[in-house]
Amino acid sequence: MDNEKNPTEVVKGFFNAINKGDFTEARHFMADDHKYTGPMFSTDNPEDYFKKLMAFEMEFAVETQDLITAENAITHVSLLKVINPVQATIPCCEVFNIDHGKIARQRFYFDTGLFPKP
Repeated sequence: MDNEKNPTEVVKGFFNAINKGDFTEARHFMADDHKYTGPMFSTDNPEDYFKKLMAFEMEFAVETQDLITAENAITHVSLLKVINPVQATIPCCEVFNIDHGKIARQRFYFDTGLFPKP
C-alpha cells in the first residue's frame, strides 16, 4: 500500500501552502502535467501556473466554504479574498481531479466582473 494522500488532504494541503504564499510547497501537491483552466488564464504545467498567478502582483487568501468529494474529484467552494493592493471578496467554485495523490486538473470559476483593478 502506498502513502498517497486522499483527495481532500491534497486540496487542503495545496490551499494551506497557497495561503502561506509558499508556492514551492504548493507545487508538491501538483502533477507534472497539471492542467489549469480559469476565466483569466489557462496553463499546461505547474511552472506556468505559478508565473501567471504571480503576474497579478496581488496578495490574496482563499477561504474554503465547502469541500465536496466524489471519488477522485473535489469541488471546492470558496471565497477569494484579495488583500493588497486593493480589497475584494469574490465567491468561487473550483473543481479538482486528483490522480495518484496529485492535482492533475484544476478548473476555476468566478465572475470576472468582481475581480478588482489594481
